Amino acid sequence: MEIARQSLAIAIVFALLWVALRLLRKKGALSIRPAKGDSRLIESRGRLALSAQHSLHLVRVSGRDVLVGVHPSGLTVILDLAARAPGTEVSALS
Repeated sequence: MEIARQSLAIAIVFALLWVALRLLRKKGALSIRPAKGDSRLIESRGRLALSAQHSLHLVRVSGRDVLVGVHPSGLTVILDLAARAPGTEVSALS
């Protein structure tokens, strides 16, 4: 009897989630598809392996180039290339 109650509770939770997603999609607050003209929102432009667990990635996100460092405990945005003025050089990576 306990298994039936637990199964019913899980089914109700999934049904509520499904209804919430349907309402959000109907109101336009949730979009599964990318915007028109943006076929790829995130694009890998290059990768430099520094060690087995450390690497640098140049990623284009919504038209902006970002340099990201990947390490065992996560990732760090090192440089946002769109934030600096065109024609200026990068003097330090901090």
